[in-house]
Amino acid sequence: MKIFSLKTIIFIIITILVFYSSYWILISIKFKSQIDAVLNESDSISYDSLKALGFPYRMQVQIKDFIISNKSEYDEFNATSPLIKLDLNPFDFDKLLIRSENIQSKFYIEDFLLKVLLDEMRSTAIIKNGDISAIIIAINKANIELNKFQLSEISKIYLNIQIYKDSNNHIILTAEGSDLVGSKNGRMKAELEGSYTFKKSTVNGNLQLKIMDIKDHKILFNAPIKIRDNLVSFLFIPLIDLNELFFLL
Repeated sequence: MKIFSLKTIIFIIITILVFYSSYWILISIKFKSQIDAVLNESDSISYDSLKALGFPYRMQVQIKDFIISNKSEYDEFNATSPLIKLDLNPFDFDKLLIRSENIQSKFYIEDFLLKVLLDEMRSTAIIKNGDISAIIIAINKANIELNKFQLSEISKIYLNIQIYKDSNNHIILTAEGSDLVGSKNGRMKAELEGSYTFKKSTVNGNLQLKIMDIKDHKILFNAPIKIRDNLVSFLFIPLIDLNELFFLL
């Protein structure tokens, strides 16, 4: 009787392992194929290889030598990463994690060359009913160079975008950096918060930019940023045309 019971237990364990392994393989193949399909929708995206890993605890797709490149007569954009990891829980498809230790990007717009180097990027996309409802991004450090001029290093970057069905979305962006407007201890925190709509490749929104001293949280600078039909105005002065950015992407 004991031998029969032991055999039964072993059989059940093996059966569970076989079913779970089969389930993991099928889901990982589907996950990998969906990532591959999304990446191949754009001619601007290329990569060296896709690999599925993570058994048995999670599903992970690794994208090696990821490149986005788009060029026009006057403008150019490219971004590269040696390795991007996408993680998915085998039993929870409502949360997708995206990680990269290094992302380099370059923006050429007329006479301007902007280089951005991101270190330790972590991102989470929360999915509800098949649609993305929130995007959360954390970046440890960013180095920015404008026309070979090294700007101040930015750290502890946090971006939270809540996406609603009525397209009236909410955004919070915070980052820390060295003194630009007279912070007492040489460190400050910038916060950008507000609502925007995105319909038919057109953005409209009202945001507020605050810069605070990290030591005493005193507000050093406070100004509105308005977006009207993809034209971004800072202190009511037109600054960025998002149509050019959308064209590059």
